[in-house]
Amino acid sequence: MLSQAEADGTMLVDGKENSTAQNDGATANTGSRKQEATIAHIELLLRARDDTSRFVALALLKAVLDDQAKNEEDDERGEKKSKLKTPFPEEALLRLWEALPIKFLDKLLRAGLKSSSSSSTTTAPKSSDAAHMRDLAVAVLHTFTVLILPVERYSDARLVGRTPLLVASLLNTPDANTPPISSSSPTTSTTTLILQTLATLVSSGTGAMAFNVDVTDLSPLTELAPKQPLVMNILLNAWLHGLLADRATTSMVTATINETLPKLAAAFKGTDGVTLLDFIAKLLRNAEAFAESRHDLTLLPKADPAWMRPIASFVRQLAAKRPTAVARAAYTHAAAALLRVYPVESFELLWIENSAGKDETPFAYLLVSMLLVDLRTTLPGLLAQLNNSTYVTIATRLASAFDILSAFIGYLVRALEDDNVKLPLAPDNLLRLRKSMADTLSITAEHLRDRWDAAVAGAHGLHPDARSPTAKDFRGFSSTLDAAGLPIAWDAAIDEIAVERDPLVLAAVRALALWLREDDNETLRREAAGLADMLLGLYVTSEEKGNLDFRRPVLVALEGISTVESSNIGDGENENAYELSTAALLLEQGAWKVLTKDLVANLYGTCSAPNLAADATRGIEIVRVLLPIVEDERPGTREEWMDIVTLVAAWPVPNDNEKVCAEVAGILAESRVAVLQLVTALVVNAHPSIRRRFTHSISAVVGLARRLRPTLAAAHIGAVLSDSLVDALLDVQMTLESNRA
Repeated sequence: MLSQAEADGTMLVDGKENSTAQNDGATANTGSRKQEATIAHIELLLRARDDTSRFVALALLKAVLDDQAKNEEDDERGEKKSKLKTPFPEEALLRLWEALPIKFLDKLLRAGLKSSSSSSTTTAPKSSDAAHMRDLAVAVLHTFTVLILPVERYSDARLVGRTPLLVASLLNTPDANTPPISSSSPTTSTTTLILQTLATLVSSGTGAMAFNVDVTDLSPLTELAPKQPLVMNILLNAWLHGLLADRATTSMVTATINETLPKLAAAFKGTDGVTLLDFIAKLLRNAEAFAESRHDLTLLPKADPAWMRPIASFVRQLAAKRPTAVARAAYTHAAAALLRVYPVESFELLWIENSAGKDETPFAYLLVSMLLVDLRTTLPGLLAQLNNSTYVTIATRLASAFDILSAFIGYLVRALEDDNVKLPLAPDNLLRLRKSMADTLSITAEHLRDRWDAAVAGAHGLHPDARSPTAKDFRGFSSTLDAAGLPIAWDAAIDEIAVERDPLVLAAVRALALWLREDDNETLRREAAGLADMLLGLYVTSEEKGNLDFRRPVLVALEGISTVESSNIGDGENENAYELSTAALLLEQGAWKVLTKDLVANLYGTCSAPNLAADATRGIEIVRVLLPIVEDERPGTREEWMDIVTLVAAWPVPNDNEKVCAEVAGILAESRVAVLQLVTALVVNAHPSIRRRFTHSISAVVGLARRLRPTLAAAHIGAVLSDSLVDALLDVQMTLESNRA
């Protein structure tokens, strides 16, 4: 029970609260009525026929939009909004957008252009008045575009139709250092408002299309690019949307890119070029991805020294200094993109042209050494950052570094085999780099081992039955849970960077594979042989949708490590180390089943296969890996291996008259002959009792060789290749006939 005094106090408090609530409600109702009156008044003025009323309406509308923007900024900062500046309802603001006279806005935007181009005429407005008109129109468009209109309205014709005038207006707007007229954004110039508006517009396909089709002069943007990084985002989004459009638009966008890139490179003269390098890397990577998906190389920018030479110069300048982390990432990404898309031209520009003098360190040695140091210092601690926000940024930079190393290794191989290819380094520099490369790739192998174990096994050597239940093992084991009911594995929380989708893993495997095949380093090859389960696992996952294709790099790596003869695989001082040859280790990990399955699938492929040439090339590489294993197997061919003889014997020789098959007739013929050579090796190395059980299959393969010889002679694959393949088939036929029981 409350005393009388307490009751009276409670009544006073309740009365005060009720009074406050009533006052707040009255204030809200009053504010709502004022808002409705303001909206109605502005809408009436916007629909008037005279320009004076419209101009007044825009000024009032700008004040309303400024208040709206201020309230949103207060919300973001967590500040309390003023009761006198309650936000206007979204539907009311959208109604004002519909009432906005677009032709009048265009007239204001053109006012600045007219005042600059015809300032001597009496009809042109004064420059200060024209600037005020333009700034008012820009501010209104910016606020509606960036803050008010929903994303689905970005394709509104009333909005995207202003794109050409906004771009043209950049010619006469003050730079970022000039105080703007807008009172709502005292630190934002009109130029920045225009660029933010354009960036929002080109983020949609319709807006990007309007930009690519209607904007014919990009000079206002290219001139601002060194001072305004937002320009690069506008061009990148607009061009990438354009490259994904129909063929007519694509060709127009590609022509625009070829015309604009030299101008951009010239505009950045005298700067460090970091922004430009970052832009070039993103443009080339995405254009290459689009070109591969659509099988259309015309999507790529033209290899023009007018823009490639300045890019190479920026890379040289940044790498020669003590670059910041941002600069290091920029030149690494740019160099990797150039070497990947234009391997011959860019290598000459990056590492051969303007080479150092006799007393100076060659740039190729400097760049590769810096990349190797970056990899050695970053990889050991990278796994701990797998689920941090910084992982993607770091991993992308390291992937680009591995891509540069792959290009460098490939160029070295060409230079050693072709006297016409200039070697970029002196022999002593190559020797020093070889040791550094081996150390770095050894650390790379350790990182890949840890990455795979964490993602799939949970611990090195863990039995497949104890692995994660997310999928079946590539050898057919069904995965189960541990005793606690939880998977013994951990991987990236984001599916896009899971081990089979991580670009860093692909780039690292590719660089390691090339070096294993080309460099005679037995120690590194033994270390890499311990990755056999990872390599074969990645090979299988490559067939799943959404995963990266590891098959070619894995085959190159297997070719390199398969040359290791009988030796301890792993730590030779450890009594539990494998006492197996590399071939035996690969067979233990299921290499025969994985590779022969892919080989037979490629053999049975038709001309309608989407990647016919790539599949045929992969078939040759599979035979290159399996053939030494078959020839070295003792006491002879395993009986289960002879299944491939039966499958090849049942293969119907296809009709290759289709145009697609004719275009890749050479590589297709080599692949088929390679399969028959593998079958021949299996038969020759098999025990006579096994050969007797497969007599009919061997006879069928002999018939295949006879039927293929005339088709090879008639195919348009060149006389030299045709003769060599016919001789190979004749050898297959004679060898099988002599070994047929």
